[in-house]
Amino acid sequence: MRALERSLLRTALLSTLLVPMDSNAQPKAERSSVLLPSSKNLLLPVPGGAHVAGGFPTTIALHPSGRYAALLDAGYGAYDVERRQGIVIVDLQTNLTTHIADSRFGYGAQQTLFLGLAFNRDGDRLFASVGSLTDPTGKTHGNTGNGVAEYSFAKGTVKPRRFLPIAPAIVPTGRRAGSVSQAAPLGYAVPYPAGLAVFEGEAGERILVADDLSDDAVVLDASTGDLLSRFDLGASDHVPATYPYGVLVSRDGKRAWVTLWNGSEVAELDLQSGNVTGRIALSRPAAATAPGSHPTAMALSSDGASLYVALADADRVAVVDTRTRSVKGYLSTLLPGQRDAGSWPTALALSQDGTRLFVADSAANAVGVLDVSGQVAGAPDRAALGFVPTEWYPTALAVHGDELLVVTGKGRGTTPNAYKDGQPDPFIAALLHGSIARVDLRAVEKQLPELTAQVVESNRFNGKSFAPFGDRPNPIRHVIYVIKENRTYDQILGDLGVGNGDPSLTLYGRETTPNAHELALRFGVIDDFYDSGEVSGDGHQWSTAAITSDYNEKTWQIFYRGREHTYDYEGEVSGEFPLIQGLPDVDEPATGYLWADAARHGISYRDYGEFVTTLWCDGKKLPPYLSRFAGLFAEKCVHPTIHPSDPLPAWASGAPGGKNPWPWQIPIPVLSVPTKAELRGHYDPYFPGFQVDYPDQLRMDLFLDEFRRFDRDLPQLIIMRLPNDHTGATRPGMARPAASVADNDLALGRLVDAVSHSPRWADTAILVLEDDAQNGADHVDAHRSIAFVISKYSPKGPAPFVDHTPYTTVSMVRTIEALLGLPPMNANDAFAPVMAPLFSGAGDQPPYQADYRNRDNGVIYLTNAATAVGATQSKAMDFSRPDAVDARTLNRILWQDAKSPVKRGAGGGANPKKTTPSER
Repeated sequence: MRALERSLLRTALLSTLLVPMDSNAQPKAERSSVLLPSSKNLLLPVPGGAHVAGGFPTTIALHPSGRYAALLDAGYGAYDVERRQGIVIVDLQTNLTTHIADSRFGYGAQQTLFLGLAFNRDGDRLFASVGSLTDPTGKTHGNTGNGVAEYSFAKGTVKPRRFLPIAPAIVPTGRRAGSVSQAAPLGYAVPYPAGLAVFEGEAGERILVADDLSDDAVVLDASTGDLLSRFDLGASDHVPATYPYGVLVSRDGKRAWVTLWNGSEVAELDLQSGNVTGRIALSRPAAATAPGSHPTAMALSSDGASLYVALADADRVAVVDTRTRSVKGYLSTLLPGQRDAGSWPTALALSQDGTRLFVADSAANAVGVLDVSGQVAGAPDRAALGFVPTEWYPTALAVHGDELLVVTGKGRGTTPNAYKDGQPDPFIAALLHGSIARVDLRAVEKQLPELTAQVVESNRFNGKSFAPFGDRPNPIRHVIYVIKENRTYDQILGDLGVGNGDPSLTLYGRETTPNAHELALRFGVIDDFYDSGEVSGDGHQWSTAAITSDYNEKTWQIFYRGREHTYDYEGEVSGEFPLIQGLPDVDEPATGYLWADAARHGISYRDYGEFVTTLWCDGKKLPPYLSRFAGLFAEKCVHPTIHPSDPLPAWASGAPGGKNPWPWQIPIPVLSVPTKAELRGHYDPYFPGFQVDYPDQLRMDLFLDEFRRFDRDLPQLIIMRLPNDHTGATRPGMARPAASVADNDLALGRLVDAVSHSPRWADTAILVLEDDAQNGADHVDAHRSIAFVISKYSPKGPAPFVDHTPYTTVSMVRTIEALLGLPPMNANDAFAPVMAPLFSGAGDQPPYQADYRNRDNGVIYLTNAATAVGATQSKAMDFSRPDAVDARTLNRILWQDAKSPVKRGAGGGANPKKTTPSER
């Protein structure tokens, strides 16, 4: 998005917390378009006059009076409410929206709001679900533990009243609580309340709660908070496995249903007897470890005979016969002409007359209108009548009279996050704001064809797909795809002098990254590229799948705000590995990853460090499911690290003489284990994943050793992780941030050097991006980042080629597919623009010579002094995996360190002798 548009958006988002709404706003002739990082567009204004509503609202609850709507702001926390979660109240009579931030849910709090929100029958109380991993029982003063937060409610005013705790659940015999419950007593699982419902029992009000991480549901007495019954919803010897999500209670209060997020089922409960009376399979996958259908939201017909269940990972709504506990049929949530999957329905609402079902298609930024007035049976799935455009990522729906309330999680996207007065502006997640729109349903029925056409246009379904080489033959047979970590455009290339850069925001410019600068000038400056992900948690999924899952979107912000969720990404969930456990990965999108696309279509591929878990000689005890590697550990870990001046492995180039030139102890990787089935047999087991203390030079040595041996057998698709531009902050005695970035820069330069000097230069393209741009500032947008498209066919001329086309991560994925003849994986990459201008050259790009200056002058070996800025904070940070540290703190340290540099060689860094090209 252009800077002017971003500036205007910023002004809008900084409006007061009391926001007037226009309930009659409908599409007009004057429209604007906003490019999203997903490669889709928002056509503004959307129907209903959307207005800012919290940070990332996930749930909506209507007040019994009909005057108010409450939204649960359960995201990272927007900067203008001091990064606190809370409740958003919408007065539907006065059109005022008020955000009530709860001090218990401030940034870094040891508890978080999560998914559940409901009023009681009289409307004087409001209940919200609260989860905690680090203090699950609320032992520390001021912490709540797991349970339900109760608020009083009167005339639009919300006040905390009390807390109803839910104790850790006893793990049933024969099951094992995973490491996610390590803070709970032995033999117990952390509940982590999700969806909830308030209903009238025989002896008063009750609250039904789905416990997401203990695979059960509980009933609480709403007056006393006593736990009255617990329903076992597990389906494996592991806990968690099914991940209970949403709940719905019948109108008579006798039956209830719980969706199992990772179980591809809905469970029926008898609330009177306390028994689970049935489980109904919903588009269950054929393979045990294949991604499930992700049942989430539910709606019940007025006669109680039909239960509608949104299947977020299957592009369907299941219609369940509640009398026979069987599926009557499915409704499709795909757009007109949509051939590729990826609509991701996550929320439902029924019209007052029960003839229309409204479905939030989160990935398509639309609400589907489905006719449910007749019988639903058999195949094919019934298509929608039409679609209504929304802002970015709709999360919740509610019908209020003749209006449809549409809540989105990301509104209109982010803004620039440039630094001011030496201090960082908000972290990217704090720039996200949700929205709420009030859509006139009568007008929608009349305008549905026009609105549907707008949705089709905003999803780019009317676009044309261009081949990278146009009408010319495609000479590319191999693609090397490099994924780096977390830098913005301005941080690296702001000082390039060509393209749209701001040198005042540059931290690691030409001196630190000479190869990045030369590669941009030689092969093409791409100055309008946006990472689709906000952070590594979603960034690596975007980089390899061109889409995220609903689970990903609803959990990563909670992890990043205070570690009250686990890092459930890159094939790791709840601290363990579903592939090894024989379970579906709840985070995996059903449309899969690039390597799976290649496997299905006969494209050879090999992975280096992406979606693998590396086992290190770090003294940590092996988990039981990896005990088979105990012998290998004993063999390789006699010495757990390589000390300075110790011999390097035979394949490593290092310094002359084969000694370790790095002045810190280099961790030794034992083995890397793939987290996805398709990577088995297609990855380098000795190429390590994320670990910033392991130099990227050694990673590149490993790869180049294989590259030289591949000869004619070079895989067609190579995916490689080069993570060290993430940096390890300013830990004393460890690599300076500039050293880490320079190390990463040289590794990339060596890769291009080797490929361009090989016989493969004529048929190989190297595409490079950052998985996200979270760790720096950019004057255009917080998502803007660096990208490179490198080949013999890059444009070549007297002046650098500058491509101002707006591209995203999804564009790069689509370009890789187009080069290799792979079909798109989903509806995102199917219509993303191919980066064709970067292949418009005559094929006369000469080989590239890597710039070794920062090895020869010792920059890549520089270490932090004990007195370095942020040294004490950095020493306490965990850099063993992506984003385990507080990103805001890290960003501030990096800024201050870069703006107050020390002399080269200071801080204990080595400065080996210079080498000649022949010695390299």
